[in-house]
Amino acid sequence: MSTDPFDALAADTTGGAPAPDAGFVARLRTRLAGALELDPDLPTIDLPTIDLPERTPTMSTTSTTTTGTKANAETSAVATAVVPYLTVHDGAGALEWYTAAFGATEVMRVEADGILGHAEFTIAGASFYLSDEHPQFGVLSPQSLGGTSVAMHVTVGDVDAVFAAAVEAGATALAEPADQSHGARHGTLVDPFGHRWMLSQPIESVDVDTYRDRAAGEGYTVTAPTPAAPRPVGQIWAAMPYADAPAGIRFLTDVLGFEQQIVVPSQDDPNVIEHSQLRWPEGGILQAATANRPGNPYSERPTGSESLYVVTADPQAVWQRCQDAGVDVVAPPSVPDYAPDTMVFSIRDPEGNIFSFGSYGGEP
Repeated sequence: MSTDPFDALAADTTGGAPAPDAGFVARLRTRLAGALELDPDLPTIDLPTIDLPERTPTMSTTSTTTTGTKANAETSAVATAVVPYLTVHDGAGALEWYTAAFGATEVMRVEADGILGHAEFTIAGASFYLSDEHPQFGVLSPQSLGGTSVAMHVTVGDVDAVFAAAVEAGATALAEPADQSHGARHGTLVDPFGHRWMLSQPIESVDVDTYRDRAAGEGYTVTAPTPAAPRPVGQIWAAMPYADAPAGIRFLTDVLGFEQQIVVPSQDDPNVIEHSQLRWPEGGILQAATANRPGNPYSERPTGSESLYVVTADPQAVWQRCQDAGVDVVAPPSVPDYAPDTMVFSIRDPEGNIFSFGSYGGEP
């Protein structure tokens, strides 16, 4: 004769068995009574209470708020693991089938009165949870729902062998294993409990461009977002004040060969440049802005007093552009004593700043 669960929970513990947690007993009693529609006036357990300190809930957000605006931030959830949780009409049978068909290893199971409340198993190291149906909680299996919209995608070492074993064990084949254009060999089947499994075996490494080309011949379009360029780190950005910043930027780009990335003029005067980013094609950023802007201490420097050395693999090309533009030459091309296999020359821009261009990039 089976022991009543509540009698077991209230059993004498003098023999050394630990007493169940009183809070757990109370929660379990309340949950079972509600699920089974039992008398709500069941005996209750008096639990000790303690005064907890007042706490302020916190959350991490992905947006900021400004003064006078009602906070409406999204919670930023960070998942540490995602485990498929399967519901079946025969939990014990499913555990046996997954073991026979997929080589699953059972980790644990929780049962009561022949009903599987929860189970855990692994397939090739991947974790899965499983339970019987619990209609009173809205937990239904594919059999009750008439199918499933979710498939388990499992990577295996030999898709043909695993697929064949599953079909032999009673699975229904939806698509026999076949090589796919994305570099994997795929087979899809439905197990006897209504769950769909996509078994996949990697056979080659395929990048997005190759996959796109292959898929185009099959009538599909493959797209992928362009990853954001990493922010530069470990660099020094030079900043130069100009009395006539727009003219200075034109000289830097049209004559010297800098690439204009950003130019931010003042809202009050388009000839006043608040900020700019000029990229040297071989690496490095120069910021050119209007000198002596009110309220900006960084711009309060005398114009025409800066000096900058720019490393380039082809200083001769830059020298030719400077010659064509008739710039003021400070030092013609020469071979420096400290780097006999390199070349260097210096010019002066229209406001007096000195630019030196050379192929010496420092000792390796």
